[in-house]
Amino acid sequence: MRKIIIDTDTATDDAVAIIMALKNKSFNIMAITTVAGNVDLNQATSNALYTCEICDKFVPVYKGESHPLKRKLETSKFFHGKDGLGDTGPYEPSKKAEAENATNQIISLINKYPNEIEIIAIGPLTNIAKVFKYEPSVIKKIKSLYIMGGIGVGKGNITEHAEFNFWVDPDAADIVLNSEINIKMIAWDTTQIYGYLNKKNFEDLEKINTTLSRFAINIQKKGLEYYKIKYNEHKIDLADPLAMAVMIDDDDTNYRRCNIKIILDGEERGKDIISFNKNGNIKLATHVSRTNFLNTLKKSLA
Repeated sequence: MRKIIIDTDTATDDAVAIIMALKNKSFNIMAITTVAGNVDLNQATSNALYTCEICDKFVPVYKGESHPLKRKLETSKFFHGKDGLGDTGPYEPSKKAEAENATNQIISLINKYPNEIEIIAIGPLTNIAKVFKYEPSVIKKIKSLYIMGGIGVGKGNITEHAEFNFWVDPDAADIVLNSEINIKMIAWDTTQIYGYLNKKNFEDLEKINTTLSRFAINIQKKGLEYYKIKYNEHKIDLADPLAMAVMIDDDDTNYRRCNIKIILDGEERGKDIISFNKNGNIKLATHVSRTNFLNTLKKSLA
């Protein structure tokens, strides 16, 4: 089985991505590590614990960084709700987070299982940057790193120039993307093409009619209202679930190698400057199987 760490600022789309991972029989989820982003750290941790609980899975959850490396935390509660789950709670998990800090636990697991641990980062990269700064020797021991972040060649979702995860902590993104590790990156523009749910897709999910499918649909309602007001569409983009679908099976995913620099301040803060280069350490997803995404999602919620 594949040994997986999920690093998450658990809100609506993160929760669905976690469900997809927990329901995948080829994944052994070694840890879920939480980070401040969509919501504050305590809320992200509570949401991760609750998501595991409704999947009837016990996975150790470790609290990470409560704020970006060099700046004040700015959340996206306006979109995900005060509870991060569309204001559908309160949800009160029965278990608590582990005592160990997320950074230390990530380092420990990588050292215990060198070249076996695969990490998927679906929140700001603060925890991963801390790992790379504190223990750079582990970078070469990670089997693979998948990142949901950046805008690729499109426009951002928090500003015109930036995707939310990179915008929240651009300093962390710059550290991780410019390390020596090979990265597979699923950016926001790719999500808008391949990782959205429209009215027909929601109707298909409603037919599944399980506890998990009802939860996954219910927590999207605030986001759907936001999209209807802003774009006049019954649609939502699920970036983290798309990234998880790619991690589960990327046989039909096309990548272009590149190097990326992050703008750290100013109006374009968080923007990823891409230089396509056949020797680049980053493989940017340019085409993802929408069929695979939808099928993996449905299977997870059944």
